[in-house]
Amino acid sequence: HELVAFRLPDGEDRSLDELVQLSPAELEGTFGQPATVLLAAPGGEQIAAVGDGTLTQPGRYAVMCFIPTGVEPGVYLQAAAESDQGPPQVEGGPPHFVHGMVAELTVEV
Repeated sequence: HELVAFRLPDGEDRSLDELVQLSPAELEGTFGQPATVLLAAPGGEQIAAVGDGTLTQPGRYAVMCFIPTGVEPGVYLQAAAESDQGPPQVEGGPPHFVHGMVAELTVEV
């Protein structure tokens, strides 16, 4: 799976349930660039794709898994290793976050 954390913009008051209903373009426009991205194959070592997993800026964060449903872990990790910008483009079903792999957390000072 992967852990992709986005700091929600100050003033964004929609719930995470509302936000995950947005289209991919709307999500990208709302979330912007991820604060951190961590990946791991089942039983495998953690791979830090963006940052090291530390969230230092106070605020609300959405934590999500964008891996498409049904994609083999090795296929996704290979595509991620070959992608030099942005998420890997692989065929599959809806992202894992539509199945509940999404959470919100708040970082406080």
